[in-house]
Amino acid sequence: MDRASLLKFWNDAWTEGLWAAPWSKAAAGLSSQQAAWTPAPGRHSIWQIVEHVVFWREDNLRRLAGGGPASKDQLAAGNFPRIAEATEKAWAATLARFEQSQRRIAEAIASPSSPLDRIQYLLPHDCYHVGQIMYLRALQGLPPIE
Repeated sequence: MDRASLLKFWNDAWTEGLWAAPWSKAAAGLSSQQAAWTPAPGRHSIWQIVEHVVFWREDNLRRLAGGGPASKDQLAAGNFPRIAEATEKAWAATLARFEQSQRRIAEAIASPSSPLDRIQYLLPHDCYHVGQIMYLRALQGLPPIE
């Protein structure tokens, strides 16, 4: 995929949606309790999914900056982390990181010096997980996002 098309899809996914609700609205307006809800023991919450998405975005940004892959400890701590404190303040911080990572990935895509070999896979990855978020919203009886 060329850089311009990838950037357009990335930005449209956030603002307009790609055959689904915009990513920016998927987790917006949820309380911390709604975000932390799981449908069954051992299943992930919306909050954990958002943290997972942000973790892999930040991993790609670190690699673009010359860093290596996440360590086993970083992976264990950041990939679908346990939500230790389900407060509104902590949820707001997660949402802020989600939005910031969206912007930072867009900047990386736009930069001709950033290779797209890894970063291009964030688009389908994030689409998949936003679909999960939308389904978890539905399981909680929340109205769909149009």
